[in-house]
Amino acid sequence: MRGRRRAWDGVNPSSLGACEDGAAILEFVLVLPILLALVGGAFELGRILLVDAALEAGVRGGARYLARVADPSCNPGCSPGAAHAMSLARDRILENTRLAPARLRIEPLADAGPGHVGLKAEADVSVDLLGWAGLSPTIRLSATHRESHVGE
Repeated sequence: MRGRRRAWDGVNPSSLGACEDGAAILEFVLVLPILLALVGGAFELGRILLVDAALEAGVRGGARYLARVADPSCNPGCSPGAAHAMSLARDRILENTRLAPARLRIEPLADAGPGHVGLKAEADVSVDLLGWAGLSPTIRLSATHRESHVGE
């Protein structure tokens, strides 16, 4: 046993508290989950803002089209103009967000007011980071836009 040297031979026990070997890797391991959560949260927030902006733009474009058609009504069934306005809004939103079509709902505003037309869109956005945190992993975003009806 005399020929083998152990790692702690010659080390003063009172100086063990001053040893910093491995401190950097331990700090990195402790900070890494927080850093990953912040980066992942930034990406998810950016994606949510992208979907929100696409909803606003799609609904605005559909409502502007709807303001120019002769018959913007949707009761009991949508007129060709109203159906086309909703289709334009749907296509624009889906193209810019790559949402699943089942997660998007577009409908005319029923209470747009006299002489006005409008569209409303709702989208359910899945946020995986919230699911990992034990919260509901789905956020519902909505957008509405109202225009004065000018007809043809």
